[in-house]
Amino acid sequence: MEELREQMLAEQAERIARLQMRNEIRMAGLVIWGVLLLGWLIVWFIKLMRDIRRSEAMCSGEISFTCETCGHSFCVPADYLVRHPFMFRKSVYKGNGMTGRTVRQSGRLFCPSCQKKTWCRQDMEESARIGMSGFGEALRKDGLRFLAGAVVLLAAGGIFFTVLNIVF
Repeated sequence: MEELREQMLAEQAERIARLQMRNEIRMAGLVIWGVLLLGWLIVWFIKLMRDIRRSEAMCSGEISFTCETCGHSFCVPADYLVRHPFMFRKSVYKGNGMTGRTVRQSGRLFCPSCQKKTWCRQDMEESARIGMSGFGEALRKDGLRFLAGAVVLLAAGGIFFTVLNIVF
C-alpha cells in the first residue's frame, strides 16, 4: 500500500511539473506573440502615415483659407500643411464623442493681403476630401500586405498554442 501511494505521489509530482512547464512556455509565447503583433501594428501605422504624407493628393492639393482679419481668400498647398504639422490651430468641434466633427478650423498663417501672420479659417470640405483621398491611396497601396502579414502572425500563434496543448 505504501508503495502504491509513493507511485501515485511521484506521478502527480511529474504531472504538476509538466503543467508548470507548459504554463511557463505558454506565458513566454503570449508575451512574444503580443510583442510581434504590436510591433507589426506600429510599423504599418508609421508606414501608412508616411505613405499618406507622400500621396499624390497631399502633394498636388490646395486648401483655401480666409483671413479672419481682412477677409481675403487665398490658397495654401496641402504639402505645406503636411510639412508643418505643429502649426498653431484652433478648432470648433460640434457634437459629442465619436459622433462629433470639426466644423471650423483656423490656422495661424501669413496673409498675403494684409501682410500679417493672423488666424485664417480653413475650408474643411476641401481638407477632408484631400485627407480621405490620401488615406485611400495609401490603403490601396499596402492594405492587402498588412492584412496578409497580420493573418500569418495570427495563424502562427494559433498553431503554436495548438501544438503546445497537444504536446503537454
